[in-house]
Amino acid sequence: MPRPRFERLDAPKQGTILDAAEEEFAAHGFARASYNRIIERSGVSKGAMYYYFDDKADLYLTVVRRTLTGVLEVFGDMGEVDEAGDPEAFWRACGALMERTMGYLDAQPGRAERVRGLVRSLAEAPPGVREVMGLAEAPTRRLLEAGQRAGAVRDDLPMGLLVAMVLGLGEAIDTWMATHWEQLPADGAAALEGELMGVFQRLCAPR
Repeated sequence: MPRPRFERLDAPKQGTILDAAEEEFAAHGFARASYNRIIERSGVSKGAMYYYFDDKADLYLTVVRRTLTGVLEVFGDMGEVDEAGDPEAFWRACGALMERTMGYLDAQPGRAERVRGLVRSLAEAPPGVREVMGLAEAPTRRLLEAGQRAGAVRDDLPMGLLVAMVLGLGEAIDTWMATHWEQLPADGAAALEGELMGVFQRLCAPR
């Protein structure tokens, strides 16, 4: 977690530091990222940076937390899924959530590329990244509970296990896509993304 002095900085200054760090980690991964390059791009002194973060790992975890929080905020309230009322409508609503997420990633130039870079960096992430990634558990649980109420999601497994299965599948897909993105044909990525909802649906469908 960042130190209190970082929290007291104004939002634009925080953004400048975290944007510089995000670019560095996305481009070089955690291990090869240069703390000095981040400091230089941020326009702060090395002494000041150590007042803001304990070390490079602390800064990395803060960047991952910010990025994940931004994606999760796109999901917003699950009420629109609750109101769907039937399995087909539930999955249509889930498809809309996925489209909204992709729209968020594409809305800012370079954002999707930076997120893919951070996903690739998770393979060498420092201790603590699992706790940060755990932020996705609560919204995933709410979504699955809404699906159960709509009759679209299985209820024969413990909810904690089902959440872990869905997050594990999502992480595997994200990692593969991020690693192989450059090798996919121009229309291949969109076609593959269109199939992913069906993969989740088959995992979660009632017996």
